[in-house]
Amino acid sequence: KQGSLQTVLDGTRNLIKWKDKMNADGPYIIFQFLVVRQNEHQVEEIKQIAEEIGVDEVKLKSAQIYDYKNGNPLIPENDKYSRYKKLADGSYTIKNKLSNHCWKLWHGSVFTWNGLLVPCCFDKDAQYIMGDLKKNSFENVWNSKTMEEFRGKLMTGRQNIDICNNCTEGCKVFM
Repeated sequence: KQGSLQTVLDGTRNLIKWKDKMNADGPYIIFQFLVVRQNEHQVEEIKQIAEEIGVDEVKLKSAQIYDYKNGNPLIPENDKYSRYKKLADGSYTIKNKLSNHCWKLWHGSVFTWNGLLVPCCFDKDAQYIMGDLKKNSFENVWNSKTMEEFRGKLMTGRQNIDICNNCTEGCKVFM
């Protein structure tokens, strides 16, 4: 299904109108703009639109691309908008170093639509299920042997966990 920028703009204007009418401090409204090659020329335009309608902040986000190594038509031309850098041989690599640490595994949680706890948002297909919140409490899953083993595996060999290979840990995602 295609999205509609006009629907987003109309909804945002309506939200801001009611925020102003109620003289409310919130919600704090952020436009998140995912920068790819096809829209990188529109960055200044989205900032201008956001300012005109009263958005509180614009966040530019670099795109996660699965098949980046040989180049991809989504990788922005402007290096500052990309998570990937082009090497001398024309191939691409992720900008961040894949260190054996992860803030997310100790400070955040991601649940699937059906109550499964997965390590992070990079596990889009629920490949690494830590537990089922329909069967166990969050506390039990969070402190489970499965979660503990996954954390240990990450701390000793993050490069061996496929969902970590395109991770943004240590990489500037928002510009």
